[in-house]
Amino acid sequence: MQLTDGQLNKVAQEYLEAGLCVLPAIRAEKRPAIGKWKQFQQRIPSLAELSSWSWNDGLCIICGKVSGNLEIIDFDGGGELLPAWLKAIPDDLRERLVIESTPSGGSHVIYQCDVLISGNLKLAQRKTDDTVQTLIETRGEGGLFLCAPTHAYELTQGDIADLPILTESERDVLLEAAWQLNEYVSEAATTGANISCTSAHNSDMCELSSHSGQCASNHSHNTTWRTDRPGDDFNKRGDVREWLLKHDWVLDQPGENERWRRPGKSVNHSATLKNGVFSVFSTNAHPFEAQKYYSPFHVYTLLEHGGDFAAAARALGEMGYGSDDLASNNDVDLTGILNQCVNCKSTESSSDDKLPIVRLKDLITTFDGLHKPIVHGMLREGETMNIIASPKMGKSLLVSGLAISIATGMDWFGMNVEQVQVLHIDNELHVPTITDRYLKITKAMNLPHHLFSDNIDIVCHRGKLKDLVAMGSMFDRIDPGQYKLIIIDAFYRALPQDTDENDNGAIASLYNRIDHYAAKLQCAFAMIHHTSKGNQSGKAVTDVGAGAGSQSRAADTHLVIRPHEEDDIVVLEAAVRSWPAMPPKALRLEWPLFVPTEEVDTSALLGSAKPKSQTQPKLSEITLEQFVDQCIGINDPCTKQSIHYEAAQQLKLSERKADEMLDLALDRKLAARIRVGAPYKYIKCRGDHSGDKALLVAAVMAHNPDAPLLEIAEKAGVSERYLRQIRNEK
Repeated sequence: MQLTDGQLNKVAQEYLEAGLCVLPAIRAEKRPAIGKWKQFQQRIPSLAELSSWSWNDGLCIICGKVSGNLEIIDFDGGGELLPAWLKAIPDDLRERLVIESTPSGGSHVIYQCDVLISGNLKLAQRKTDDTVQTLIETRGEGGLFLCAPTHAYELTQGDIADLPILTESERDVLLEAAWQLNEYVSEAATTGANISCTSAHNSDMCELSSHSGQCASNHSHNTTWRTDRPGDDFNKRGDVREWLLKHDWVLDQPGENERWRRPGKSVNHSATLKNGVFSVFSTNAHPFEAQKYYSPFHVYTLLEHGGDFAAAARALGEMGYGSDDLASNNDVDLTGILNQCVNCKSTESSSDDKLPIVRLKDLITTFDGLHKPIVHGMLREGETMNIIASPKMGKSLLVSGLAISIATGMDWFGMNVEQVQVLHIDNELHVPTITDRYLKITKAMNLPHHLFSDNIDIVCHRGKLKDLVAMGSMFDRIDPGQYKLIIIDAFYRALPQDTDENDNGAIASLYNRIDHYAAKLQCAFAMIHHTSKGNQSGKAVTDVGAGAGSQSRAADTHLVIRPHEEDDIVVLEAAVRSWPAMPPKALRLEWPLFVPTEEVDTSALLGSAKPKSQTQPKLSEITLEQFVDQCIGINDPCTKQSIHYEAAQQLKLSERKADEMLDLALDRKLAARIRVGAPYKYIKCRGDHSGDKALLVAAVMAHNPDAPLLEIAEKAGVSERYLRQIRNEK
C-alpha cells in the first residue's frame, strides 16, 4: 500500500529519533529526492529540514557512521541465496537481525556495529557466460538504501527504528557466511595471487584465478612451476603456515580448506588457505585486504618485509629458495615478480643500461590493471597532481578538506575516495595556524576529529624550509605504502635555491624526482601552487599556473581553481591523464568549507567575455513581485526545492540568489511560510488575507477561478461557509 506524505514523514521522524540519517527518495532512481544530499553522509538532517521535505515517493537511509555505523547486506537475484545464508547464521544472532523484502524479490539485512565499517563490499558473485551477477553485497560507509515503508519494501523481521548493535566478531560471522556462498573470483580480485608458470606448450605468464590453483590461461593442473626465482620456488615448496603462526594468526579449522583467524580475534575465522592460495574476507586483517587472494610469496612478503618484494626475494634466496646463482646474487632480476604485483616496491637502477627492455606481449600478458585509485576520477597511486589557484583564494582550505576526505573515506565533491593515510607538508603556516584551520573545518563539517586525525600526519617547515632535494632524507625514512597521499603546500617554497620556476628543464627535473619518490613510497603527491598574475579566465586548464609549462605536462592531474563571476563561487577544473575527462565543478565558499553547487554556469568565469545574448538578468533588475509571481505564485503552495527550480528556469537565478529573494519576500509580507500537512510550504500573499487557512484558500481560488465552490472547499480542506466568507472579504 502506498503511504501518504504525512504517513511517510511520521515514520521518517521515528527513524531520525533513532539516530538514523533518513532522506526522502525517488523510488525509480533509488536516490534521495533532494539536492546536495551528499552533505548528509556527514550529518543527520534536523527536524525542521525533515518537515520541509516532500515524502510522496518513499524514503532512504544513509549508511555508515552518520547512522551509527549502520550497514546492510543486500541479497539480489531474487534473494535465492538468503535461505542458505540464514541457515549458516547462529539462531541467537539471526533472530536479532532486521530484515526487509525488496520489490525485486530480494532482501535487506540491516544492523548497526560497535566499530567503524568499511565501504561497500561484494560478497558473493556468479558468472554466467560473459555476465557477472552480484548476488550478495554490503552497503556501507557513504552508501544508501531504500527501505520500508516505501512502497513494495516490507519488513519481515524486526524494526528499523530499533536496530541491533553487533560486535565486530558478530559482523564477521555475517560477512563470512555470505563469502562462503561466492561462486566467482574475478581476475582483478586475484591480483595478489599472481604466480609465474610455464607449461609444456605455453611459456606465457598466467594468473591463478581460482581456489583450485589452476592457471587461468590453460586451466590445467599439469603445470610446471618455475623454480629459478626465489618467489616462484617458495610458491611451489614453501609452507606459509609457519609465517602466519609467527604473526599470531590461528589455525581455527584444519582440512583441505583451512580456516584461519586473524590476530586479536577470539572466535570465527577471517581467511581460508586452500591449494596454496590465502583468501581473505575480513576487513580488519592488516596487512591483508578484504576480498583479495594471496600467493605464499605474497603472504610472506607482507608479513615479514612490509610489502618489499625485492627484500623478500633476497631473504628467500638466502634461505635456499631459487637457483643457486640467483640465491647468491643480490642483483637478482626481480622484474618478473615485480611486474605481477601492484603493491611491489620500486627498485632504482644506478645507470640507464640496467633499465629493462620489456616486450609488449609480456606486459599485456601480465597486465593486472592501472594503479589503485586514491580519488576516483582524478588521482591514483604513483601519480602527481598540481592544485593551482590565485593567492589567498582558499586553495589551502580546499587541500585540507581533501586530506580529511581521504583520511575518512568520504566523498570529495562527489568523487569517491579510498580511506588511506595522508602526510601534509606545510611550509607557509605555523603549527598553531595549521591546527586551528583543521579544527575549524571539522567543526563546520560537524565531524569529530577522532574519526580521522590518526590518519593525517603534519610536517611544518615554516621557518626551517627544506627544498625537494633536502626532503629526500625524510622520504627515505618513510616505509613504502605508509602514506598514500603526500601534500606539499606550497610548491614554490620547496624549489631548490636558485631554481628558475620558468626553466622547463629545471622544473621537469624536479617532477622526475617527485615521480621517483612517488614510485618508491607507493603514494601520490599533490603540489599546491599559485597562478600567474592577470586574468586567468581565457586560458586553457593546462596553461594556468605560474612558471614553466612543463609543470602541467609532467603532472598526471593538473587541477585549477578559478573565480566565478558570482561572489564566493569558484570553478574547479582538471586535466587528467589516466581517467576520462572530468567535467568542471562549481563550488561555493561557505568559509571554511567549499560546497558544491549546480545552480551556476561553470563557463561564466570572472573576467570571461560573453556575447550579450548570454548575459543573465542582474539581481537588481528583478523585482520582488516578479520573483514571487514567477517562482512562488505559479504553483503555490510549494516547497523550497520547487522555488529553486522555478528561479533557475524562469529567472536564471542560483539557489543562493533565490534564497535571498525569498527571505526578502517573507520579510515584506509578499510571501508566507505555512504548514500544509506535515511539511512547511511557501505561498504568495494575496489581498489582505492572513493566516495559513486563508492564504491556502486564496491560492486554491487563484489557481481554480472557475471551479465550483464545493470543489474548491475540498481542495483547500475548508467548509463551504468559510469559503463564502473569504470570497465576500475579497
